[in-house]
Amino acid sequence: MSLNYESTLAYRFRDERLLEIALSHPSQKTYATEYQRFEFLGDSLLSSCISKYLFKKHPYAKEGDLNAMRASIVSGSSLSKKAKDLNLDQLMKVSPAYKKNFGVPSANMLEDTLEALVAAIFLDSDLECVEKWLLSTFQRELESVLVRSELDNPKGALQEWSQLEKAGEIPRYRRIEDSGPDHKKSYTVEVSVAGKVLGVGTSTSIKQAEIEAALDATKKIQS
Repeated sequence: MSLNYESTLAYRFRDERLLEIALSHPSQKTYATEYQRFEFLGDSLLSSCISKYLFKKHPYAKEGDLNAMRASIVSGSSLSKKAKDLNLDQLMKVSPAYKKNFGVPSANMLEDTLEALVAAIFLDSDLECVEKWLLSTFQRELESVLVRSELDNPKGALQEWSQLEKAGEIPRYRRIEDSGPDHKKSYTVEVSVAGKVLGVGTSTSIKQAEIEAALDATKKIQS
């Protein structure tokens, strides 16, 4: 199979027939059954890998938060965008009739093809390899996602973490700098747990500066 895919996908197939199946939409009929089986397997692998990563990355997140984070990464719109990032819209094969009637692949087709690709990589290698590929491919999304409760109430989330991890210690906030004229003053606050500074925040109100410091600390704890 002569496709310039390696640099885009960051993976070299040993058995390129697996890639050919993953990129052959059922409208072609050549590999319709295999493609759908690949899609089924890839969907399960993707969900499992992302779930395991989020479970380990956010040890205090509730089930609802974990579900929301996973959904933001593996939802249809997110997957179709990632498929375009990987140029799957250019690499995938559709039937001449589909191309004539519809032109470009739909978002659902891109999502399905990405899932089929995940299965193809797994079948070409092993579970460890496909998990590494997924974590690398979705690195930006995984690093940017935050637990909903951390965004809604970062001070509460930080206190819950400190009480569980630091034997009941509570976060302590200290104003370390005031700047600007009296009518437009800015405050900088640091938050520490067990004597260690974890985060710093700045805002036009002390309360909001504390929230920003807690959010900064939460992000650093997760990194």
